[in-house]
Amino acid sequence: MSRNGYKLNPMKKILLLSMIGFSVLSCRKTKTGDVTFWQASGSGYDITVVSLNGNSANITSEYSSAPSCGTSGCAVFKGLEEGSYSYSASDGSYNWSGNIEVKEGCKTVQLY
Repeated sequence: MSRNGYKLNPMKKILLLSMIGFSVLSCRKTKTGDVTFWQASGSGYDITVVSLNGNSANITSEYSSAPSCGTSGCAVFKGLEEGSYSYSASDGSYNWSGNIEVKEGCKTVQLY
């Protein structure tokens, strides 16, 4: 018997615990990741527009080695749910396309 004089029968206890467990599991945060597209120094490409997941961003700078995620001048896409995405890019003369796998954290992708 509980403090208030009410006793839960075993089936109600199981149901209550199941509902609490389901609530906790359904509150799990969706894992997300970021993607940074970049181009190498001397590549000869103009401003490159990258499209991914219905959004676009521009590459406006070149780098001698892979830049850190989110670096200015790169095409940066943040907060993407984990999964597979297709992308396309163009500088007006050259075109790129492909697929990337987004995982928690950040990924850099060089267009060349």
